[in-house]
Amino acid sequence: MTGNGTFERRFLVCGKLPALRGPRPETIQIGFLSVQGDREVSLVKRGSRRFLVVAEGRGRLLRRNRIHLERSDFDALWALTESSRLTKVRRTIRTRGLTVALEKYTSLFPALEIAGVVVPAKGFEKPSFLGEEVTRFEEFGEASLASNGRPPVRDGRTQAGALPFLYRNGILHLVLVTSSSGTRWILPKGGLEHGMTRPEVALMEAAEEAGVIGVVEPGLKAQCRLEDQRLLHLYPLRVATLLQHWPERAVRRRVVLPLDRALPRIRDVGLAQSVRRLARKLEP
Repeated sequence: MTGNGTFERRFLVCGKLPALRGPRPETIQIGFLSVQGDREVSLVKRGSRRFLVVAEGRGRLLRRNRIHLERSDFDALWALTESSRLTKVRRTIRTRGLTVALEKYTSLFPALEIAGVVVPAKGFEKPSFLGEEVTRFEEFGEASLASNGRPPVRDGRTQAGALPFLYRNGILHLVLVTSSSGTRWILPKGGLEHGMTRPEVALMEAAEEAGVIGVVEPGLKAQCRLEDQRLLHLYPLRVATLLQHWPERAVRRRVVLPLDRALPRIRDVGLAQSVRRLARKLEP
């Protein structure tokens, strides 16, 4: 609630914006320390100013407390938000009697633009440049965007995949499978599915293609552009069980190899680089 019977609603920006006048855009960095239900603790950097922000509630009941931090204290906490950060460019405009906060999330791929509109409780007429309302969609909340990336676009060009791993005698091993043609060694991956998050798709593909059952490592992920120009969201999957029989056993081979022997088998350069980066962050 913003006072005087008004509150903010959030919309995707989809049309031509009105002429932008007023204050210059501001770049804001956000890193989330904790998200539990309706309570979020985040770090916010706006120019030379640094804050710890505690937000509680949703919608009209949202309350925020902001605490100024010295740079050294901020930097020490910022290191803890590595896997849950956002960068956005924010600009506030006035149009047709409405106050609109245009927020472009430049850290997402592709960039995502959302408009926060302070509207009266009654009599709101949506401007033409505003598209679908996402006020109540958690996946468009900043905490979810920071942790999970842009909500899935089921365009056939975006995939989710698993990096199945396990340790044997303290040595990191990866699970690879062959492509459906049997000519390349790959990681289990597939297109996005309606009603499923990207990590859920990764878990499903690992079970179907590689007979791998396990859990996704919290807070770790990678994103890369494959050689065929598809965008892959990759999630490390700690292996609990390797099934002896699985749905695609008849069309795929599976190997479990130490990291230094598995990497040379991955021909896609971008994928191999993402695997290498994630492998550095894994622990027994």
